Amino acid sequence: MKPLVIKSTAKAVMGWLLLSTVLLLGIAYYLATRNWEPKALLGLFLFPLGIDLWAVLRLVQLQNRQMTLSGDTLRFEQGVLSKSQRTLMLAKVEDVRVEQSLGQRILGVGNLAVLATGDSAPLRLDNIDNARGVADRILNAAQAARKP
Repeated sequence: MKPLVIKSTAKAVMGWLLLSTVLLLGIAYYLATRNWEPKALLGLFLFPLGIDLWAVLRLVQLQNRQMTLSGDTLRFEQGVLSKSQRTLMLAKVEDVRVEQSLGQRILGVGNLAVLATGDSAPLRLDNIDNARGVADRILNAAQAARKP
């Protein structure tokens, strides 16, 4: 079986980037039609730039968290400069949960949480495309790993 790499989607972040672009263009148009006066309104550009900064940091975070389903293991990795990795044996997977807010349902994404026997907290990955399908694949692989 080919390894399945599970990563968060950037759909919501792209929406924020689109919003910041519209704000940036709107502010620029408004000020340009008034000959860039009053100068105090130039500070309005900080709002879309703040959104852009947040979006870039969020994209870096999203791209550096993933789960990999391979054979009889599920590996969770995260980190940018320092990395942490956790590997679960699929035979120990006890519960796979998918949670979706209304906005996530509209975008077709969901949060995935995997709980293994003996763990107090689940491994969690937010904003996964086709989260239900991914959860089903993990559960099917876990059932297959339990069979002798």
